[in-house]
Amino acid sequence: MIQHKAKELEDALGIEYFSASTGWLDRFRIWNNITFRSLCGEAADVDSSFCEDWQERLPLLLAGYDDEDIFNMDEMALFFRALPNKSMIQKSEEARGGKIPKEQLTISFCVSAAGEKEKPLVI
Repeated sequence: MIQHKAKELEDALGIEYFSASTGWLDRFRIWNNITFRSLCGEAADVDSSFCEDWQERLPLLLAGYDDEDIFNMDEMALFFRALPNKSMIQKSEEARGGKIPKEQLTISFCVSAAGEKEKPLVI
């Protein structure tokens, strides 16, 4: 959209190469109701009663263990071929994205309650 408008401006003014400052681009975005939105996302619904229950039970489960013996491990997916999930569009337009490619690396992180970090594991 922005490149299209810049091309129109070049043609109208007879300018071969148009270069805009950051301030000009910000004002252009505001004038044309262009916003920066996420293209896709999933709603993460968590039952708050489930969290409250764990807040009461967890200290009882961890009693008797040293902080050096308590570890938390979590993993994340790194989609190395994924396209951006945000774009500049007009406020009136709907933000639509595509499917996330399936090629990914799984990376796990592990840290103790005392702050000791293990090296990340890449799968």
